[in-house]
Amino acid sequence: MLKTWKALVAALLLPLMAVALIACGSSSDDDSSSASTAADTTAAAETPAARADGIDVAKVKKDLTVGVDNPYYLFHEDIIIAQEKGYFREYGIDNVRIVETENPLPPLIGGSLDFMLYDTDTTMAAAAKSGTTLPYLAVYLGGEANILGVGKDIKTPEDLKGKTITGGQFDSRNDFLIRQLLRENGIDPDKDVKIVSTGGQSNERLQAVIAGTVDGASLQLRHRKLLEDEGGQFLFERTDRVPQVGWSASPDMAKDPDTMAAFLAATLRARQFITDQANKDEVLSIIRDKGFDLPADYIAAYPDENNTEYHVVDGGFDPADMDRFVDQQIELRIIPAGTDWRDMVDLEPLWTAQRELGIPLNPDPASVR
Repeated sequence: MLKTWKALVAALLLPLMAVALIACGSSSDDDSSSASTAADTTAAAETPAARADGIDVAKVKKDLTVGVDNPYYLFHEDIIIAQEKGYFREYGIDNVRIVETENPLPPLIGGSLDFMLYDTDTTMAAAAKSGTTLPYLAVYLGGEANILGVGKDIKTPEDLKGKTITGGQFDSRNDFLIRQLLRENGIDPDKDVKIVSTGGQSNERLQAVIAGTVDGASLQLRHRKLLEDEGGQFLFERTDRVPQVGWSASPDMAKDPDTMAAFLAATLRARQFITDQANKDEVLSIIRDKGFDLPADYIAAYPDENNTEYHVVDGGFDPADMDRFVDQQIELRIIPAGTDWRDMVDLEPLWTAQRELGIPLNPDPASVR
């Protein structure tokens, strides 16, 4: 058991250690933020043209700071690849620095961040409650994995009867989703199992399953191999189209359409490169060179997490999916009642970036106006 725990802790902490290795500064805030330069501009890049398609490169801000709340390399890779491949330079951006913080909303509102990669619902809720302009620009993760991972003693749905399950904190989206997943597979969450509320995120829930603290939990795609190595399995699994994570801009950046479009064009080019599975080895090599150690379960999850449906290749979304997602989050009281997501988005920079890359406009402008 001690060996198992050491392996588990090492696998889960390696991304955090990687961030420490590439950190070039730290915050004194209670959030214990870490700041890191995403990548050195080592790739050759030509001087940008005076004007790209709809982007006035001369007006683009040269140095940007972005915030993320997750040390997992998936949340860093678009920035790292765009910097390393020279895409930012092509649109007039010299450097992009990543800052990790538990909650990037305060620094985004305060202006110390230019962009933020964060949960769509939390961002829209904060903008609605505060009346602050935090334009939601593009979807980053458009697939939502709803997974019940179980311990080694559970082999069939029938084995769940009387067992303890957690989706995280009560009334959270994960709690809502795991109950829904149980019902869809013939398990009554109110009668057949005991649902408990737990803190932390999916890594902590994985630890709880392996330790036997709970019998099953809501997990993520990257946890599959580690759970299977401990004798467990994904008993139920479904991935839906949900615009769950996206890029938002600061109030000041909201007044700078050229920089917003340039940032999106560069990172979408990086995403096209990343989601091409032929580039998997090169992407992972670049990520390793930037200090991230990649456990086998992270590598195994690459095709699932870096595809054009999950890691949305064009930054767009189906308005019907956004309608459904926002309505659900209003029901869960995460987003204030009466919130219209159309008032929270600025899609002009995304459409400019999509035109620049020669890809169809998504969503269709007529569908959101």
